[in-house]
Amino acid sequence: MNHPNQPTQAENKRGFTLKRGFTAMLCIGMAAIVMLSCTQCVKPTNGDAEKETTAEEVTEAAAEPTTPAVDLTFETPNIPDDGSNGYTSASDPGVYIYKNAAFELCGASDAAGKDYAAAISEFKTAAPDYTVYNMVVPTHTEFGIPSRLAGEIYTQSQSQNIKTIYSSYTADVKPINCYNALCKHKDEYVYFNTDHHWTGLGAYYAYQAFCEQTGQQALALTDCTEKTVEGFEGSFYSADSSLTPDTVHYWQFPYQTHAKRQEEPGADMYDTDVYYEGAAGSGAYITFIYGDSSLFVEYNDTNKNGKKIAVVKESYGNAFVPYLTNNYEEVHIIDFRYFSGKLKDYMQENGITEILFLNNTMSANAAMQVDRIRELI
Repeated sequence: MNHPNQPTQAENKRGFTLKRGFTAMLCIGMAAIVMLSCTQCVKPTNGDAEKETTAEEVTEAAAEPTTPAVDLTFETPNIPDDGSNGYTSASDPGVYIYKNAAFELCGASDAAGKDYAAAISEFKTAAPDYTVYNMVVPTHTEFGIPSRLAGEIYTQSQSQNIKTIYSSYTADVKPINCYNALCKHKDEYVYFNTDHHWTGLGAYYAYQAFCEQTGQQALALTDCTEKTVEGFEGSFYSADSSLTPDTVHYWQFPYQTHAKRQEEPGADMYDTDVYYEGAAGSGAYITFIYGDSSLFVEYNDTNKNGKKIAVVKESYGNAFVPYLTNNYEEVHIIDFRYFSGKLKDYMQENGITEILFLNNTMSANAAMQVDRIRELI
């Protein structure tokens, strides 16, 4: 029998293999089919602002959390360029090596982005009484490759693609702009050198943006206890011998939490912790919620405010979701790649009224990922 607080060896191996296989396949496959650039999108207008509002619409709006307007004006990253060049990894053609870091080449298109927006809108249409947020997270390439090189290698503008997604909803979905927060802190350790994920610090800045744009108070890292896992060898570690080793940083909270985990659909939930402190080496990213699983539920044992949120994510969400325990008594984390069931049914059964879809740009532009989300609607 497996220890209830430790991922199985097979699970750890599965998660790492899936990350490597998915990354290589997505980089090569998307690069072969996407357009060379995204077209200019049009920001939403206020053309319907003076339309008469019915009593039913007022009641429905009052039931949702007050959400400040989201600014879809994205900052332009000012990335220093000393004239040096990088090179494509000899072992992974979807990875570009530059200044001792590995960068995943971005495949994206207007058509793919709009399809992702449509899928999220379909859930809002099916569940009109729920508050639906969507956050698309840019990858390291957007903030680490100078414009001179970005124009020479095959990688798309992620800011343009995210704006296209956020401007293409066909229902009342609330976009969360974390792009500017990451751009502002791009010179900090917000992405790994040897891995395709963001760091715990990068995820924190996105969490701050989420709180600001949903009218909530963010957790202060100064109130937490920082911990580290040295020697992280991420999903791109074997792409080149020049890569700078990584460290996983995470923060323990000033309040009590616990969690329940379901490894695979149909399996029993078991008690565990929000962070897996036994993670090491190539598996160190599973420090965050023990890695990918079909369902993971976090509980704030100190603040019983009754608030609940569901987060539908791929692995980028793992480093983000622990911070939400500061604002919600329950955080229900659904990995759409493994979860079995219907999102609306699950939310109704568990008394959840808010849902956040969180994907990185590559995932949001992958047809097979979007198809899987649609299966849960």
